[in-house]
Amino acid sequence: MTTTPIFITSFHRTEFTERCVREIRERTAPGTYELHLFDNDCMSVKEDREFAYGLLEEGLITSLHLDARNTGCLYNKGIFHMMAEVTDDYYVVTDNDVFPPKLDPDWLSKMRGIMDRHPRIGLLAMQLPPQRLQQPAGMCDKEVVYCRCVGNTFKMVRRAAFPVEALSPKLMAFGDDSVVSVEMYKKKFLVAFCRDIWCNHAGQCVNWGYRDEEIKKDPRKAGYGKPFVYEFEDEEKYVPEQKWRLNLP
Repeated sequence: MTTTPIFITSFHRTEFTERCVREIRERTAPGTYELHLFDNDCMSVKEDREFAYGLLEEGLITSLHLDARNTGCLYNKGIFHMMAEVTDDYYVVTDNDVFPPKLDPDWLSKMRGIMDRHPRIGLLAMQLPPQRLQQPAGMCDKEVVYCRCVGNTFKMVRRAAFPVEALSPKLMAFGDDSVVSVEMYKKKFLVAFCRDIWCNHAGQCVNWGYRDEEIKKDPRKAGYGKPFVYEFEDEEKYVPEQKWRLNLP
């Protein structure tokens, strides 16, 4: 059976990480994935470190990678490409405040199927309102909506398309997800989000759910846009009410 590496990126907020891990395990077919936790500042807080080690000891995650350098969101985006096996056609990167839907068949097999059927897509993410952040390009089909960029919202990466040669290995370089999307287009691959697969971004709240001491470590987290209030039509599939959906043909 083919397994897909899933990388969770985290920066504190252990309550989000716990839910993210739990929902992935409950909502993904067993034996089809490996779950890796990559943390940017876990070494600085004893409680966070013990929490992360606890996930590993309980077998809730496959591996744990702690980075004490506190790169925040500005870690090099090629790091997960380096951590995935060469034999993996796809891998997934998601932030710890994003949760997957409960689907049948599960979300991972659905997204793998979409990537198989759309060989020109290099990056595919779940849909998440407000969609303006992904900048839809006005083109879509029955499965995907093409867009300018996608973030770490269960972003599936086509390994053969990833522009690793364009990304500097320098620390703090290429922190913006949009850079990777731009480089994908330069390689003649497309970027898209799923038309009918949604996720829940719990971090769309005041200061993204960070405490004051965590905000001091990464001031960019403070006041980053107005919190988005989600209203769901289906709370298990995370389908939003109609008013939050795109008007697609």
